Amino acid sequence: MFKKIMAALSAFILAGCLYAEAEDLVIDGLGKLSFGEDVQITDGGGSRAETIFKKSGHRKDYGKTDWAAVMYFLTTPPGMDMYPDRAPYPYDSLHLYQIRKSDIRGTYSASVSVVKGTEEAFFHGKREKAARFWERAFHEDATRPHSLFGLPKISIEEYQRMLNGRLDEIKGQKLQAELVSFSPWHAYKNHDGTYRWTQEARVIISDERHLSYPMWVYTNLYRQGGMYYLIIVQGSHTAAEKIGKNLLYAFYGLERSST
Repeated sequence: MFKKIMAALSAFILAGCLYAEAEDLVIDGLGKLSFGEDVQITDGGGSRAETIFKKSGHRKDYGKTDWAAVMYFLTTPPGMDMYPDRAPYPYDSLHLYQIRKSDIRGTYSASVSVVKGTEEAFFHGKREKAARFWERAFHEDATRPHSLFGLPKISIEEYQRMLNGRLDEIKGQKLQAELVSFSPWHAYKNHDGTYRWTQEARVIISDERHLSYPMWVYTNLYRQGGMYYLIIVQGSHTAAEKIGKNLLYAFYGLERSST
């Protein structure tokens, strides 16, 4: 499954114009992310990669695979369940986009996955303590409970041991993941005074053939009108250098929809 997902994702990221292009990414119910004329956004709704991601979320025990363990660590806010064993499946709401930027040295692109849902979709009536935390987490005085985030960690080695431990629990594990850089979940204030939660990592994924896949994962979580919006950017380490600041400014400057 990992190879199939990576092949589809790579093809999507490297593809040219799939659908209509724009300079803004408009997320229904949340608002508009503006990038400016040097960045293009391509709508990948209905693409093969999007379909594969949605179907994967329905597979029995998909959440127990090594790839799901890696992505859970890199993209899932503590306490949420993105790979449940019953409906509603959060990834049914997935909408995929491509972000692309060019300069004299080349073209750099990444995928942008938008997953949205209610508390029921993200917590499934379980993990009530986590649900109550995230309901109040988008305020200036929100704290990080140890029951969700674990004890405070100060080094990348500590996070690497945590990730290794999760992978070691997987039966038939074939993947290894090495953290190159890691900035854990943290609340950031937006230009309009609201808050979002962000996590960012650069990682090298290795499979059983010792093939390596350098990957950048940049995740932002918003809450609006009782809905959660999880936005996951995936690309290369080079894409992080070229597109990262554009995304940071866009996430900071989100123009929210009227509610």
